[in-house]
Formats: sequence, C-alpha cells, structure tokens
Amino acid sequence: MTGCGRGSESPGYVSGDSVIEQVAVADRTTLPATTGELLGSGTYDSRDYAGRVEAYNVWGSWCAPCRKEAPDLQRVWRPMRNRGVQFVGVDVKDNDTAAVAFEREFGVTYPSINIEASAAALPSFASSLPANAVPSTLVVDPVGRVAARVIGKTTYTTLIALVRDVLAESSDVR
Repeated sequence: MTGCGRGSESPGYVSGDSVIEQVAVADRTTLPATTGELLGSGTYDSRDYAGRVEAYNVWGSWCAPCRKEAPDLQRVWRPMRNRGVQFVGVDVKDNDTAAVAFEREFGVTYPSINIEASAAALPSFASSLPANAVPSTLVVDPVGRVAARVIGKTTYTTLIALVRDVLAESSDVR
C-alpha cells in the first residue's frame, strides 16, 4: 500500500502498491452524509449531489503520493464534471494556507473540505477507509453507496476507469 507514514524514501512516505477495490452492487454500503466547510469559502453537503456519482479524495499537502496524484485527479475531474460527477477533496493535517498553496500549485479546481471540517467529515468514511489511509479515493454511486476505493496513490487510468464503470452502471439502470 502506498501511503504517508514512516519510511525511508522521503519523510512521511511509505512506498508500495496501492490497493484498488471495486465493490459489487450487492455488497455496497451506504456512505453517511458528508458535510463540511470548504477551503476558501462555502460549504459542502453530499445530500446536494444525491443521484450523482461522487469521488472523494483524502489528501494532505505534506504527503508525497498526494502531490504525485493531484494532477491525475484534476485531469479526471475536468471531463467528468461535465458528465455530472462531483469530486471533493478532504484535506487532513494541514493548515488552510498550506492546503490552498497545494491546490494552486497543482491546479486543483474541485472543492476541498478544510482541515477543521475534515475532522468531522472523516468519520463518515470510517467504514470504507482505514483511519490513516492518506491518500485514498472513494467513488460513490448515485444511490450514495461506495462503489470503488483506492487506498494509496491513484492514477489517471485507474480513476477514470472506476468513475466510468460507475457512470455506465447508472445509465444501465435508467
């Protein structure tokens, strides 16, 4: 698993492979509502996006794998937002200044829940992600159930395939 923690490659980095899991429809669990204050301004409430595919990415500006995956997340977000997919970052263990600088450096344009709010938002992921899994990404189906998860750094190819699979499922149902 790739994640931030203790390691020898760089401070706070553990090298390894990511864990990627697609969850069968029958085995999916509902993600509790996720709410929080956004970096910059505004609020996020997942209930405002009911009926849409959502992707949540847990990140920190201090996390080497987060820095590597940020351009890929943005690259997936650009075309997927036009298909109704909502991306949301969940910033952890940062101050707002560092988080905003991270978003600016990597051109992140989807909203992120700030650190104070992420402490309240993270418990909604407790049944889907290990507590220290940074970075991690969840793809949630239009019914609000966890359809896929990547624990560790994701890539453009992996994430776009996961999102497209969930979008295809939802169009098959309609």
